[in-house]
Amino acid sequence: MAAWELLWDAREAYARGVAAREKGRPDAPTEEGLKKAQESLLAAEGSDWCWWYGPEHSTVNDAEFDSLYRKHLTGIYLALGQIAPEELANPIKKKPERAYQLPPSANLNVKVDGVDSSYFEWLGAGVYSPEQRGGAMHGRVFYLKELRYGFEEERFVVRVDCFADSLAELEDPEFRITVRGAEELTVVVNLERGRMKEFLVEKNRVCLLKPETIVAAAFRRTLEVAIAKEALELKGVTKLTLGVAVWHGGLPIDVMPAEGSLEVQLGEENAAWAVE
Repeated sequence: MAAWELLWDAREAYARGVAAREKGRPDAPTEEGLKKAQESLLAAEGSDWCWWYGPEHSTVNDAEFDSLYRKHLTGIYLALGQIAPEELANPIKKKPERAYQLPPSANLNVKVDGVDSSYFEWLGAGVYSPEQRGGAMHGRVFYLKELRYGFEEERFVVRVDCFADSLAELEDPEFRITVRGAEELTVVVNLERGRMKEFLVEKNRVCLLKPETIVAAAFRRTLEVAIAKEALELKGVTKLTLGVAVWHGGLPIDVMPAEGSLEVQLGEENAAWAVE
């Protein structure tokens, strides 16, 4: 169903672009943009993509197949001059990834500087470390290596370790760290020549002013992000979900976890904030 719904949304976006062009609206896509969008749409419609998403048609190339389909859909939005939906960063066929997982065991005190300030800084953090991400599998290159996360008294902190050689091959990639409580908050970190250029904060897909008042971010050897507790909607929430994605050229190229999000339980027994 998800594959069909994403295709339907992309078709609607293309139809709106055509209508805007016909009406001569100033925000209409260019003729060339419409042509490229149509090519991507035909590519997404031109094979039995959604049929192959059935569990009875699984192959060792599921991840590459899934990524290619989402690239076609993302290409429609890019050609129209629009921002692709965040859902296209997540795999549609969510085959669980084998990973070493460890929940948080202690409160943290992190200096957000993008390096290991001390051995003890992330001691007690939750860990998500996928297996078999050391290089290309079936032609796929991985960029995200390991995820650490945990709680300070007033901040939720996240550390993303990457495969440095793979990441260095990308020109100006973008990280997206998405945390969901009652609402969704995404920290978008843009790199330029291997350094952090800027970061933005989106809440329910609306870009917030003065992001530095609620988020701290740094990238050097790792990416470290701290999100103020006050920025997350927590009333009645018993868990957060956490996901990290790398985008390049407007396309999602790697996500962690592979199935889209990681559940982070709240409650003092989980070395986390108390449930409100």
